[in-house]
Amino acid sequence: MLTTRRVLALAGFLIPAAGLSGFAVVMARKIVKRGPKDYRRAQVVGDGRRIRIDLDDYTKAPGNFGVYDPATGKYLGVGEVVQIDEDQRYVERQIMTPCPGVASPGAMVDWTPDVFFEPSAVGPRHEEVDVPTAYGVAPAWLFEGKKADVWVIHIHGSWTDRSIMFRDVHAFSSLGFTSLVPSFRSDPDVRPPQAESSHLGQTEWHDVDNAVAYAVAHGAERVILSGWSMGGTIALLTAEHSAHRDRIAGLVLVGPVTSWRKTITAGAAKAGVPAVGAGFVMRLLQAPAFAKMLGLREPLDFDNLDWIDVPNRVAVPTLVMHSTTDREVPWELSAAFQKANPEAVTLVASPEAHHTQEWNASPAVFTNEVTGWVRRILMTAEG
Repeated sequence: MLTTRRVLALAGFLIPAAGLSGFAVVMARKIVKRGPKDYRRAQVVGDGRRIRIDLDDYTKAPGNFGVYDPATGKYLGVGEVVQIDEDQRYVERQIMTPCPGVASPGAMVDWTPDVFFEPSAVGPRHEEVDVPTAYGVAPAWLFEGKKADVWVIHIHGSWTDRSIMFRDVHAFSSLGFTSLVPSFRSDPDVRPPQAESSHLGQTEWHDVDNAVAYAVAHGAERVILSGWSMGGTIALLTAEHSAHRDRIAGLVLVGPVTSWRKTITAGAAKAGVPAVGAGFVMRLLQAPAFAKMLGLREPLDFDNLDWIDVPNRVAVPTLVMHSTTDREVPWELSAAFQKANPEAVTLVASPEAHHTQEWNASPAVFTNEVTGWVRRILMTAEG
């Protein structure tokens, strides 16, 4: 998803120079527009067994991750940290099995929490299908399970793509359900191309509702919506408004945005930006003329994108997996979300991890929590 805290930190110096209005315009664009990739320098060392990459909080995090080489379009799996140099310039990590035909990445790489890279790495029984929408088709990966009557819809966040959800498909795989990983209108692979700006889930949920309809048409009696980051926003809206909401048995949310207003405000506070600045940004995004200028088809409604200030808005059994050290969507927001919806929401504090990297920090813990909870809620529904 959009790293609001980092964006605000980079742009904060603009306030004195250009004034609050100029800052708010810049930040509003950053929130709804896709930003450039954040590449890092890399080098294969140790007879091809390790990769040396620029050191930062993300590249030194424990767990397994991936490296994407933009020159070849290929990925490389990397494992645990081997060493960090004394000057804190780079970290060396173990190289896992590389993609066929790729001996080593180029000099500049993209760091990613994706460790599967291709659908075949998650499950052999998969295919790409087209989900009909109001504007055309939205491609989706379908992973056939032994239980065709229960489907999981895996919903990615903003400015990522479908492959980022392979970790989620892997976590659910032991249950034997059918999995569908859809795209939505701000993704580049929908046909014909649609939105160049994110509506923060406000319109994207319609495409996920189409995915639910596809599942029901192909035998789904019960549906689990699993949304990460902004995908959590989309899952919540779909559960409220779907034409098939009676089939939605539960939600699994990972590092979810349950209040865009509070997420943006928290990011501003951590970056040292006055709350008035964050407020002005949101007022701009709610203004029809400004929203249209940013390529939004409708202004954003931050009240509709908030499940914290309205008590008991959530009616579907919901599991939230969230790291207490998430710096992009603070853990405290999920705690407030659970407090506002105590009957519906179960909150699990995940091991220390960056935003939506709870699986990477401990795949076994993540998988056990998710599958155990899903089994319980489905058994309760059957009883």
